[in-house]
Amino acid sequence: MFELVSGANLANRAASYGPTGILLASPPQIDDDTTLAAQMMTAATGHGLVEPTDLADFAIDVFECDALLDRVPRPMSRGERQLCGLLIAFARPFDALFAADPTGGLDARRRQAVSELLHDLAKDRLIVSTTPI
Repeated sequence: MFELVSGANLANRAASYGPTGILLASPPQIDDDTTLAAQMMTAATGHGLVEPTDLADFAIDVFECDALLDRVPRPMSRGERQLCGLLIAFARPFDALFAADPTGGLDARRRQAVSELLHDLAKDRLIVSTTPI
């Protein structure tokens, strides 16, 4: 599962990264008994949005995971849960993303899609991604 950095020190440093002035705090909590769509909406509204960001909608299409939206994570595979975490994170605004093994558990096609999307996001946001060797 990927991680999003938390901590007061990092939050203070994040203020210089742009208009949202936040780093994503800790890994998005995945509620095993709430649908992915509901969790994305909660993440968005918790940050003052009326719906998830356009990035989240785009990622759903790119990752080809529409079928996950109405499911609860409990019975999902590691890769599906990984996608849930990414989509919940993308549902809210951010300027910096620190992801530990964001492609863990994904099939080759989705690994490529996640890698390409993170690369594209790095053009206007701070993206730090680690992968175990």
